[in-house]
Amino acid sequence: MSSSTSSSERALFARILLTILLGMGAALLLVRTFTYGINVTADNVFGRVLQAQAALPRITREPQDLVMFFGSSMVQAGFSPRQFDREMAARGAPVKSFNFGFGGLNPLFQDYLSRRIREQFERDDRRLKIALIEFNPFQATHTRRNGARDAEEAMLAILGTPAEFLDIALSDPAQGVRLFNIRYLRDGISAEAFTSYFIAEQMAPPRARTAIPEDEAAKMRRSELDKILEQRFEEDYPDYQGEDWHYGWQGGGTIPEERSAETLALFDDYYATLQTEHLLDDDRLSRIHSADIVELNFDPELVEAFIRIVKNFQAISDRVEVVMLPQNTGWIHNPPAAQQRLAAAVARIEAATGLVMQNHQHPSSITPEMFADTTHLARYTGGVAYTRHLVEALVPQGEAAAAVD
Repeated sequence: MSSSTSSSERALFARILLTILLGMGAALLLVRTFTYGINVTADNVFGRVLQAQAALPRITREPQDLVMFFGSSMVQAGFSPRQFDREMAARGAPVKSFNFGFGGLNPLFQDYLSRRIREQFERDDRRLKIALIEFNPFQATHTRRNGARDAEEAMLAILGTPAEFLDIALSDPAQGVRLFNIRYLRDGISAEAFTSYFIAEQMAPPRARTAIPEDEAAKMRRSELDKILEQRFEEDYPDYQGEDWHYGWQGGGTIPEERSAETLALFDDYYATLQTEHLLDDDRLSRIHSADIVELNFDPELVEAFIRIVKNFQAISDRVEVVMLPQNTGWIHNPPAAQQRLAAAVARIEAATGLVMQNHQHPSSITPEMFADTTHLARYTGGVAYTRHLVEALVPQGEAAAAVD
């Protein structure tokens, strides 16, 4: 073959390669532009997680003894760090606590986040005085796992490290390459997550809906109160910048002491509009569909992932408590078989971690009326009551600060 032919073939191959690269680049640019245009970005989809993770170096610099409550959106709604700190200080155990509750994370995803927390604390040579870890039963089911499979690689890409991607690539090169691609080229949004975003909205199979009719009067009043309370919030917190995880609030929400008596009365009215049979029954059916909240068929991989979470916190904490948060017994009832499955999962966790799980599912101080739906406590009623219950469980009235050791 002549050198001129060889040169022309190389030039042809180079043009083909360049065309492919330009086409791929253009396609990537179009996807990134489109996802940005409709706000499907890592910062928007995973904003609370990323903001909390970014706050870790600041947290480890805090001079006080540190407490972290790690868990699901039930922790996000039901734990008030600033109330907790005030009540702990009143019992002679001053601490600074942080709410690390996040919606949408099953234990597989939480495992990766707990690794990042452990690494930051070890890097800065800090320890938690107390680590509170929620075990959320319906977050560890087969149904919950299956519903999040489209987002698994996106979450791993967001929460993982290059070293972890490399380890994955050694056993599964295709997945390893995808993780690098999702993390560094697709802004944390995988093709599956992007597609499921539209499927969930438009093409998902229908779920069972409640047959209980809507309470139109309550619906109308709720709409009115939404507008009034939004205006009150803007007046009470003019400097709030829309953070999903607010450092000044220690990752929690607002507290009753900051609001006027009139505003708190409006919240009482608002919570009452959420207590309709239509809303609660439909929310119950939604939780059955998305998380198997009644039957509780556990995914063993998610239970093992939860055990890894506990061990990560045990490495950086003086005291670790694993808890189950209050259950809305007005609407969620687990049959005996489900209770047996839960008991087996709890026994597995206790055996692997050496801890005794604290069951806070049925405290006498929490009633169904203190919930905003079938799972989440209402902030100014249930959240206040549960935070106080938690303080009492950790440091019973009259005990000294040594009780937290």
